[in-house]
Amino acid sequence: MLSVQPVSEAGFAAMAEEWRMCLEASDANPLFMSWPWLYSWWETWSQVLGMELVLLGVVDQQGKLVGIGPFCRRVLVTPAGIRVARLYMLGNAWRLAPTVRTEYCGIIARRGYESDVTAAIVPALEELGWDELVCSDVPDDRLENLRAGGFDERRGYRTIHRTDDTGIRINTVGRFGDWLDGLGKHTRLKAFNRRAYLKKRGELAFLGYDEGRDEDFFERLNGFHRNRWGKPAFDREALRFHRLLLQRLHLCDGEPAMSLVLFNGRCVSVLYDLLVRGCRYNLQAGYDEEFSTKVSLGYLHLGFAIEAAFSHRATNAYDLLAGTGKKQFYKSHFHGEAVHFSTFQVVRSPLLKALYGIQAASPPFVARAFIRRVGL
Repeated sequence: MLSVQPVSEAGFAAMAEEWRMCLEASDANPLFMSWPWLYSWWETWSQVLGMELVLLGVVDQQGKLVGIGPFCRRVLVTPAGIRVARLYMLGNAWRLAPTVRTEYCGIIARRGYESDVTAAIVPALEELGWDELVCSDVPDDRLENLRAGGFDERRGYRTIHRTDDTGIRINTVGRFGDWLDGLGKHTRLKAFNRRAYLKKRGELAFLGYDEGRDEDFFERLNGFHRNRWGKPAFDREALRFHRLLLQRLHLCDGEPAMSLVLFNGRCVSVLYDLLVRGCRYNLQAGYDEEFSTKVSLGYLHLGFAIEAAFSHRATNAYDLLAGTGKKQFYKSHFHGEAVHFSTFQVVRSPLLKALYGIQAASPPFVARAFIRRVGL
């Protein structure tokens, strides 16, 4: 009853509204699976990485878009001379090059059409020339959805798990004070109580970026990161991506929620958040690492932002996303729900299945050397 239609690059560029309507009627992530995010990613990195668009639209008998399969393809030739046609979920370039991180990846399907859309997309993908499909940062339930659609070992596929990661999502429906009470005493001290310590010593302010603008936000963010990590948070391509995204964010009913912390009129911390359909996403942060040995500016700024999310009636969650800190998984201290992500390969090439089988059967140091030599 459903048909699959390949979407051209011109069609991708023109389908923002149709994409928005399909996404709103689905349970897919409203930021990372949105047209503004994925089209901005494609516009930024497709030519740099030599990607071919593999975008599949699923329509019903009336021609209404009920599902989207967002993929792209790259043919690689490894140092060992092995030709590999690799499919990626749009928004990631696993082991190819660093880009922005796209989380909550998966197939988009209107509610009630999930199994039918997956069952339509999988055969359409099978008709294309590829050796392996890489799915990055997929919520755990999406793996089972793909298997149900036909990507399982009974049909000759091999699924190889590569990495698992965890994010933290805070429910901001309720009282901020109740959430604070649920924190450990050390986290509560760093995220909230240190405000009193700073206010005794000067003027402390939490401002939206538009209220306290004194220079380019991303230049300030990159400056803090160079001092802390030795490199900017966003390189040239990533900066282009985020500027394009901010221009288009309204097309997925989103808005920027960037903020500053000032102490005695000086910016000491920045937070790059986006608010989309009731969830505030924390994409990046930067602060003056040498500000004070008694104050953790990262925790302090997050405390302000989470309080703002509790105070905003239309916001129901604050998502810290996946990733660890410099020394520890600090996000787990913030009394939120864990969200588990998987990165895995679906392999159908007999040669690659054999090579990955050798890797799996080898001791770790041998496996690493083997994969480096083969170039996979």
